[in-house]
Amino acid sequence: MGKDITRTVDALCEAEDSDVSVLRAEVESRVSTGEFDWAGSLAAELAARTAAGEDRRGHCAAVLHWTLNALAARPGPESLRALVRVLDSPHQGVSPRYLAAVVARGHRVEDIADVVFDPAPEAADAREFAACLLHETVLVSDAVNGYPALRAFADALLAEGHPLAVLPLSLLPAEGGLRRPAGAADDWTWTVPAVWPEPADALEITPAMRQRTADLDPTETGVPATVEAMGAAVAHWLAQSNGKLAAQEFWLPDPLAPEDVPALFELLPLTPWPADEAPARLHPSSPDLALRTLLTAALRAPAYGHGCYGAYGRLAAWRSLGALTGSPSDAPVAEVADRVRRTSWFRLGTASAPWFHNVAWDLAVAALRPGGQELAVLAATDTD
Repeated sequence: MGKDITRTVDALCEAEDSDVSVLRAEVESRVSTGEFDWAGSLAAELAARTAAGEDRRGHCAAVLHWTLNALAARPGPESLRALVRVLDSPHQGVSPRYLAAVVARGHRVEDIADVVFDPAPEAADAREFAACLLHETVLVSDAVNGYPALRAFADALLAEGHPLAVLPLSLLPAEGGLRRPAGAADDWTWTVPAVWPEPADALEITPAMRQRTADLDPTETGVPATVEAMGAAVAHWLAQSNGKLAAQEFWLPDPLAPEDVPALFELLPLTPWPADEAPARLHPSSPDLALRTLLTAALRAPAYGHGCYGAYGRLAAWRSLGALTGSPSDAPVAEVADRVRRTSWFRLGTASAPWFHNVAWDLAVAALRPGGQELAVLAATDTD
């Protein structure tokens, strides 16, 4: 097998683009018939060639991606073992976040626990894959806490200070709508109401509301660290693509009732809505919708680049929610969730502001924090 695979990869390095699809078809055929050792050996050879700089035309990287994806998507312990063997080798060069999302969607939790976590992996790439897989599995199953190997690995991540360790091993009540339905299609994601064209449920501003807010003198208080945290769910829009971010905080000398927030927005110096343009139009929202909006933004690929996938997407959404609600940066997710529940949420229409590209990547939310004296606004947009 070794010589055959070496010759196959030698030919691949010199192949024309049209020839690559032939090998892809062979990979898919062999994996479908259970030739997992062959696929794993091929992937290991492709990874080695890529790491050695021999993949001048990018063919090895492409076939490596297809091969690992085929193994990850094929349910069963043997395909999973072949995948883990490749991940245990250094320099495999494929996103562990992506592979973890694919595995969590298609494999049984008991197979994941036995193959990936018993014993826990030690190589850096395999360990990061396991960390992502642990929390991707939380999004598809409520049984994670029932497996000692998974709980032990979660404890190890916490001791190491891994970023994902702050996430609970089961969905919080506030996250009830995040459970991925059994048998959902590969492209399934959480749905959120469209913000463009603007929905018809805009909140009206009455003379009485304007009178109650006329004497308010909002002060902008945002600092760079808070702005960064508020934008965590869309950070990849900026880092990978053409994204823009506006994250602002305001302090009010007197408490504001949630029903008067639309009138307050006429007084705020909002970046996407300059004073010489039409003010932002507010729409009612909810804690659940705010969470799903931010999680969808984190999961979704920007115009160029890729999304965060489920584990890091969930982390980014909670980081944004924590900053929007004024939670301490080290607050446990459960505490942030309680503060999210006590916050009054709004969506902002984006069609009236030229700041937004109004292509496919637009987000604008506002949060009146508990107590009514602090307001946070997050807006983001991207384009190709």
